[in-house]
Amino acid sequence: MATKIWISILCSQYFIHLTSCGLLDWGRNNKIEVNIPWLPFENETRCYDELGCLNVTREWYHLIYRPFNVFPLPRQVIDTKFILYTRKNPTEGQMIRVQSEKTIMKSNFDPKKKTKIIIHGFIDTPLSSWVKEMRRELLKHADWNIVVVDWAGGSLPLYTQATANTRLVGLEVAYFINFLKDKHKLNPADVHIIGHSLGAHTAGYAGERIEGLGRITGLDPAEPYFQGMPGKVRLDTTDAKLVDVIHTDGTSIFLLGYGMSEPCGHLDFYPNNGKEQPGCDLTETPLPLTLIREGIEEASRVLVACNHVRAIKLFIESINSKCPYVAHRCSSYQHFLQGRCFSCGENGTGCAMMGLNVERTNHPPGSKYFITTGKDTPYCRRHYRVTLDLARPPRAEAWVQGFMRVSLHSDTGVIRNLDLTPNGYERLEHGTSRSFVITHPDEVGPIKRVELYWEYDMDVLQPRSLCFLWCNDHLYVASIHVSETKDIHARDKRDIEVNTKLCSTGNREYADVPSRSSVVFIDTCNEPFV
Repeated sequence: MATKIWISILCSQYFIHLTSCGLLDWGRNNKIEVNIPWLPFENETRCYDELGCLNVTREWYHLIYRPFNVFPLPRQVIDTKFILYTRKNPTEGQMIRVQSEKTIMKSNFDPKKKTKIIIHGFIDTPLSSWVKEMRRELLKHADWNIVVVDWAGGSLPLYTQATANTRLVGLEVAYFINFLKDKHKLNPADVHIIGHSLGAHTAGYAGERIEGLGRITGLDPAEPYFQGMPGKVRLDTTDAKLVDVIHTDGTSIFLLGYGMSEPCGHLDFYPNNGKEQPGCDLTETPLPLTLIREGIEEASRVLVACNHVRAIKLFIESINSKCPYVAHRCSSYQHFLQGRCFSCGENGTGCAMMGLNVERTNHPPGSKYFITTGKDTPYCRRHYRVTLDLARPPRAEAWVQGFMRVSLHSDTGVIRNLDLTPNGYERLEHGTSRSFVITHPDEVGPIKRVELYWEYDMDVLQPRSLCFLWCNDHLYVASIHVSETKDIHARDKRDIEVNTKLCSTGNREYADVPSRSSVVFIDTCNEPFV
């Protein structure tokens, strides 16, 4: 039922209103004006006291991406509030208002400390469980000012109106920060705005009016009315010194994806390709009882917008997790899984840390960083690249196809039965090398031993793959390389990547792996033959 309600709201806003909705004009005696969306009035402007002015010009329209624009609701209707939490008051927020400087002076706000500002999104409030969890984890991490923006009065349906309201909320946030800069010596470079969905674009609107804003983190910025639009309409790289974005629901809105897929930051992260998140397909994974116990609100979020909310969960986990969210810059997620972009390169510039501990790289905006995460907490995974150097002795077939698993052993532990072919059989050509990226929650240290399992697969739809008496279904492996990315902030490149080469325990030239059997490789490739 919740899913149907959400879809109804979104569809009514994005599609049905294309033919039935006009411009709501709340600033002119509450009359309703009807404008033809592709023929907007030029330079229509409204001002909001000390906040400044907003206009709606042709660049705010697009026949497909943004066919309708309205002005925000009045300030008193949206009623934007700022609620402060610190280590002195971690659970009971303090309302601070620039219109009443006493509220600031009497609060625990300290301009010498860094400030994190959290902005919720569409049909959301500061009372949401994720807001409470995020501010709790941030305060656990460091003694910061945590400010939660409450714009619940403007975030409720209709969606078209909510998108317009974000512009006014952005003005409110900008005025709030600039006031603290001018009156209380807050350094904008020490301010980090974290926004989810519509809140991400709200942060962008604020950032364009704050000189020297330190950072904006966009958690799955909303797609409808923003994707495909110019930078001033949405979150973009000009809004702060560092703009990092986590995309988790980038499927088209026509397929009920709520988040943007196009890059819009200095660093754009795409966990699991930024579309379908593991554990969010409820046809495969039933709703956990633990989630239901957390309340109907959290359960409904998973039912309605699991992928969209996953960006929040990943960021929250990154705050105090000891597991590094290492993402790799790559042209596509498929190439990433094939291990083509696994090396971080010199000084680790080919990788970036997703989440709280992100650092800006030297790569131009538009670069995509890919990472694989789990389906449940803890979401963070260690990434390993396994490269098979295939031999081609005279008796080997030119190619074989099948399934493979590996077990990785170190001096401190073992990771068993990691699937190299989770999406079906792979075709392997003898005499070449193939790489596979696999993940696991645990780190076991330098790999000393690898067990490789191989099983040949015959496909009746491919007659050449049928193998009985007249073909060889063995796999011939010269060596195996295992690489792991560790601490990308390390100064020594040897601490960033750990690479191990392993060879057969028997024939030192190659290992002969029969179908449905395993062979052991050990890290003694460079030792002399006995």
